[in-house]
Amino acid sequence: MKLLDRYIISSILRVSLSTLAICTLLVVAVEMFSSMNDYVTNALPFQEILYLAVLGLPEYLMMCASVSFLFGTTFFLSQLESNNEMIMLLNAGLGYRRICSPALVMTLVVTILAFIFSQTIMIDAGIEHDRLSVEHFGQTSTQDSSNISVSSLDGSCIVDSSYFSQELGRLFDVTFVSKDDEGKVRERIYASYADWSPEEDCWVLHEGRSYEVEDGIVEASFFDKNVVTSLDIQPQMFTSQARDIRTMDIPSALSYLDGIRRIDIDMWYQSATEFILRLTSPLSIFVLVAISLLMNYRFKKNIFLFSLIQSLCTAVVYYVVQMLISIMCEQGIIHPAYSAIIPVVTVLVLSLSIRFIGRMHG
Repeated sequence: MKLLDRYIISSILRVSLSTLAICTLLVVAVEMFSSMNDYVTNALPFQEILYLAVLGLPEYLMMCASVSFLFGTTFFLSQLESNNEMIMLLNAGLGYRRICSPALVMTLVVTILAFIFSQTIMIDAGIEHDRLSVEHFGQTSTQDSSNISVSSLDGSCIVDSSYFSQELGRLFDVTFVSKDDEGKVRERIYASYADWSPEEDCWVLHEGRSYEVEDGIVEASFFDKNVVTSLDIQPQMFTSQARDIRTMDIPSALSYLDGIRRIDIDMWYQSATEFILRLTSPLSIFVLVAISLLMNYRFKKNIFLFSLIQSLCTAVVYYVVQMLISIMCEQGIIHPAYSAIIPVVTVLVLSLSIRFIGRMHG
């Protein structure tokens, strides 16, 4: 039985990884061709072009992984049917579930590895890719650390800065505005720069001036150093990752969602949907392979062609349903969790229906 398991796993992996490599290279080629004008205009060295392509590889790999494993599984099962190997295995007393089990286990392992990959290497590479794009081409990006405006979750204070240095943990050209319970401006501070103080859990502003409003009277003062205890926005909230929930680390994202749900429910629906899609995107590998395993392969001729067509059509249904449900979730019509649940249930029901119809008319 171990020999059979190795045969099934190696056959699917060999075709899937070959397809993944080819599809990824095609996507890289298209991406490089579309950016060729930027490369030539900015006289970018070949080493930098190659480095940008390498940084884009993790995202392209994840983009092509699900379809590649769908193709690999469909190819393997269709070949078993067309070469009558499936009949031989069934006559040997092996049920169809036994044949599918190694493929499911292998796919589950691949999905877990893809999840870890997508939450670590892919995010880091994407951030670096966007940073270099801003540096070389002047493109705007959520990863750009210039011209930052951050508000506390309760809206009591707003911080604007021309630049944040993650290496120094320092904000430059800082404007801090705090409001009272009625939403009126209570204090406004300008500073040349601000440093985070871990000991006091607040920001320390340097070389600036302060305007404080009390009983309708504005009092102005200058300072060399000002410890603002009410300014407790963590430094990571000024980083590139903190401005896009798709690149936040998971604990920060959960904390952000918990806070924003109490402040702005509409924004919570949108952010929660994006976060759930980010976490469940590797699940598409497992779902599409499951679709392939549930398909009907009992065609009288052109088994591979018809098997591939029905698998791809079901995959298209999966992505279309996911897109539609995601839009509904972002608009607050249904809970964001359904953006992951409904597409999976839909295609599984569709695949089982196709297999049942195939048995009835096979």
